[in-house]
Amino acid sequence: MSRSLHGVLDQEEITAYRRDGYIVPRLRLAGDDLAALQQAVSHLVEDNPSLLDQSIVAPHVPGSGVQGVKVRSPEYWRRIALHPDILDMVEQVVGHDIILWGTTLFYKRALAGPETGWHRDGQVWPIKPLETTSVWIAATESNRSNGCLRVIPGSHAARRIGEHVFQDRKDMIVRRSLAAEEFDEAAAVDVELEPGQMVMFDVYTIHGAAHNRGAIPRAGYALRFMPSTSHFDHDGAERRDEPGYAHNTRPLLLARGVDRCGLNDFSRGHPAAA
Repeated sequence: MSRSLHGVLDQEEITAYRRDGYIVPRLRLAGDDLAALQQAVSHLVEDNPSLLDQSIVAPHVPGSGVQGVKVRSPEYWRRIALHPDILDMVEQVVGHDIILWGTTLFYKRALAGPETGWHRDGQVWPIKPLETTSVWIAATESNRSNGCLRVIPGSHAARRIGEHVFQDRKDMIVRRSLAAEEFDEAAAVDVELEPGQMVMFDVYTIHGAAHNRGAIPRAGYALRFMPSTSHFDHDGAERRDEPGYAHNTRPLLLARGVDRCGLNDFSRGHPAAA
């Protein structure tokens, strides 16, 4: 990755993030970093065929969660999640004291990948106060034909989750999605990414994705960061046994600084500490 002499994000990017609730930064994976991500994705998909088209949670801490994810290279998944350039970028928007509280691989098959309903991420995240940002790294090309992420700019500004309703559809990754009156889909922007590019977005930013009807899979590695002034309340987690959720099992890693909250449990979810 290349780095600016004055920080990973320039002032224009920081301003856009504050205004729109998301950015596609200049920072991107390339060369060996991108090749390693694509190889790791290939291995994870090959080893976990039953988990495709859903959230594959925490490959950086195998044995955590309820999915039984098989991982050949956990050290790689952790290394890229804690890449210093990415942490530098996150620090510019959340502050110096940073907790990595989750990672997820989203892999949608070609031709038949499911839809991701419109939603705000924090509807079931046990983070108090709810302040967190996500970095979604494209391992494959992500475009309109294969179901790229879509966002509604400025939808984070009200700092509210909104009403979500359950949709009994098997062709959706996120089935509890925003009620129709909560957003205007006409305002949506397609976030098309080349392999190695990434999008960073706020926890309150409305986003979703269409089905993958394209000829290539769509894969992205999502990293979840929160300021350590917030408390990740494992005991307050809902939907504990559902794949893709089970936030009571999420392993926390202090990525930078100190735990300002003083309440976060860095032993929960780590199999070696169980």
